[in-house]
Amino acid sequence: MKSELYTMLMPILKVKDLDTEVAFYLSLGFELSYDDEDFKAIQYGDTIEFGLGRKADVNVAEVSRHFTWQIAVNSVQTILDMCREKNLEVVQDLKTYTYDFGDVCTIIVKSPNGYNVVFEGDL
Repeated sequence: MKSELYTMLMPILKVKDLDTEVAFYLSLGFELSYDDEDFKAIQYGDTIEFGLGRKADVNVAEVSRHFTWQIAVNSVQTILDMCREKNLEVVQDLKTYTYDFGDVCTIIVKSPNGYNVVFEGDL
Protein backbone atom coordinates (compact mmCIF):
# COMPACT_ATOMS: atom_id res chain seq x y z
CA MET A 1 0.00 0.00 0.00
CA LYS A 2 1.47 3.31 -1.06
CA SER A 3 0.76 6.29 1.14
CA GLU A 4 0.63 9.85 -0.11
CA LEU A 5 0.61 11.15 3.44
CA TYR A 6 4.31 10.67 4.26
CA THR A 7 6.82 11.86 1.70
CA MET A 8 10.29 11.73 3.24
CA LEU A 9 12.14 11.00 6.48
CA MET A 10 14.36 13.94 7.48
CA PRO A 11 16.22 13.26 10.76
CA ILE A 12 18.29 15.92 12.49
CA LEU A 13 21.63 15.05 14.08
CA LYS A 14 22.89 17.31 16.84
CA VAL A 15 26.61 18.12 16.70
CA LYS A 16 29.08 20.30 18.59
CA ASP A 17 31.16 21.28 15.55
CA LEU A 18 28.72 21.97 12.75
CA ASP A 19 31.26 23.07 10.14
CA THR A 20 33.44 19.95 10.35
CA GLU A 21 30.39 17.67 10.21
CA VAL A 22 29.13 19.46 7.10
CA ALA A 23 32.57 19.19 5.48
CA PHE A 24 32.59 15.44 6.21
CA TYR A 25 29.34 14.85 4.30
CA LEU A 26 30.33 17.20 1.48
CA SER A 27 33.55 15.20 1.04
CA LEU A 28 31.40 12.09 0.51
CA GLY A 29 29.42 13.70 -2.32
CA PHE A 30 26.46 15.16 -0.45
CA GLU A 31 25.31 18.73 -1.05
CA LEU A 32 24.26 21.56 1.23
CA SER A 33 20.54 22.25 0.70
CA TYR A 34 19.97 24.74 3.52
CA ASP A 35 22.52 26.94 5.27
CA ASP A 36 21.89 28.81 8.51
CA GLU A 37 24.25 29.66 11.37
CA ASP A 38 23.12 26.87 13.71
CA PHE A 39 21.42 24.49 11.27
CA LYS A 40 22.42 23.01 7.93
CA ALA A 41 20.52 20.59 5.71
CA ILE A 42 22.41 17.96 3.73
CA GLN A 43 21.03 16.09 0.75
CA TYR A 44 21.89 13.60 -1.93
CA GLY A 45 19.58 13.61 -4.93
CA ASP A 46 15.89 13.30 -4.19
CA THR A 47 16.14 10.37 -1.79
CA ILE A 48 18.29 11.54 1.14
CA GLU A 49 17.94 14.69 3.20
CA PHE A 50 18.84 15.27 6.83
CA GLY A 51 19.69 18.13 9.12
CA LEU A 52 22.69 18.95 11.25
CA GLY A 53 21.99 21.19 14.22
CA ARG A 54 24.54 22.84 16.47
CA LYS A 55 24.26 21.77 20.12
CA ALA A 56 27.22 22.53 22.36
CA ASP A 57 26.42 19.97 25.04
CA VAL A 58 25.41 16.98 22.89
CA ASN A 59 26.79 13.66 24.11
CA VAL A 60 27.29 11.71 20.87
CA ALA A 61 28.58 8.64 22.71
CA GLU A 62 25.30 8.43 24.62
CA VAL A 63 23.18 9.08 21.52
CA SER A 64 25.08 6.42 19.58
CA ARG A 65 24.28 3.79 22.22
CA HIS A 66 20.62 4.04 21.18
CA PHE A 67 20.77 5.14 17.55
CA THR A 68 22.36 3.72 14.41
CA TRP A 69 22.99 6.14 11.54
CA GLN A 70 22.91 4.01 8.39
CA ILE A 71 22.96 5.06 4.73
CA ALA A 72 22.16 2.64 1.92
CA VAL A 73 24.50 2.79 -1.08
CA ASN A 74 24.92 1.08 -4.45
CA SER A 75 28.62 0.37 -3.86
CA VAL A 76 30.20 0.07 -0.43
CA GLN A 77 33.58 -0.36 -2.10
CA THR A 78 33.24 3.05 -3.76
CA ILE A 79 32.49 4.66 -0.39
CA LEU A 80 35.44 2.84 1.20
CA ASP A 81 37.73 4.09 -1.58
CA MET A 82 36.46 7.66 -1.10
CA CYS A 83 37.07 7.44 2.66
CA ARG A 84 40.62 6.19 2.18
CA GLU A 85 41.34 8.88 -0.42
CA LYS A 86 40.10 11.60 1.94
CA ASN A 87 41.70 10.07 5.08
CA LEU A 88 38.37 9.60 6.83
CA GLU A 89 38.39 7.31 9.86
CA VAL A 90 37.09 3.86 8.90
CA VAL A 91 36.33 2.05 12.17
CA GLN A 92 35.02 -1.13 10.55
CA ASP A 93 36.52 -2.24 7.27
CA LEU A 94 34.49 -4.04 4.63
CA LYS A 95 32.33 -6.76 6.16
CA THR A 96 29.89 -9.04 4.31
CA TYR A 97 26.73 -10.50 5.81
CA THR A 98 24.81 -13.31 4.10
CA TYR A 99 21.03 -13.35 4.38
CA ASP A 100 18.27 -15.36 2.70
CA PHE A 101 17.93 -12.64 0.07
CA GLY A 102 21.68 -12.39 -0.62
CA ASP A 103 24.85 -10.70 0.54
CA VAL A 104 25.02 -7.24 2.08
CA CYS A 105 28.29 -5.37 2.66
CA THR A 106 28.96 -2.70 5.28
CA ILE A 107 31.64 -0.33 6.47
CA ILE A 108 31.53 2.02 9.45
CA VAL A 109 33.07 5.48 9.25
CA LYS A 110 33.53 7.82 12.23
CA SER A 111 32.24 11.34 11.60
CA PRO A 112 34.21 14.31 13.00
CA ASN A 113 31.69 14.69 15.84
CA GLY A 114 31.86 11.01 16.76
CA TYR A 115 28.88 9.43 15.01
CA ASN A 116 29.42 5.95 13.57
CA VAL A 117 28.05 6.19 10.03
CA VAL A 118 27.20 2.77 8.61
CA PHE A 119 27.23 2.48 4.82
CA GLU A 120 25.40 -0.63 3.62
CA GLY A 121 24.69 -2.14 0.22
CA ASP A 122 26.23 -4.11 -2.61
CA LEU A 123 29.98 -4.45 -2.83
